[in-house]
Amino acid sequence: MNQLYLSLNEAGLMFKGHTDQGEVDFILLETYEDGTTQSVDVNTFEMLFGDVKGNPTYEALSGSHTFKLEDTQYTMTAGEMGYQKYFDQWKEQGLFKS
Repeated sequence: MNQLYLSLNEAGLMFKGHTDQGEVDFILLETYEDGTTQSVDVNTFEMLFGDVKGNPTYEALSGSHTFKLEDTQYTMTAGEMGYQKYFDQWKEQGLFKS
């Protein structure tokens, strides 16, 4: 995922924030007209998409992913999770490296 994070950072889509776990990295997903933002912390992103950590291509991220929340295992596509539109935007911006 490091190459993806480098690309997102170069595009200004990574920032540091504070949570209960201290300072963590976030990925900026969307900025709304009223100035509010939608973001995801890197730990959550890696929990959802960790199965493609070694090769986070557009195609791999857009596919189906299996992850566990608490004691329940889920299998969902990026679209079902609401991330596909962000991956589409990142692809349009050339943020995925071959």
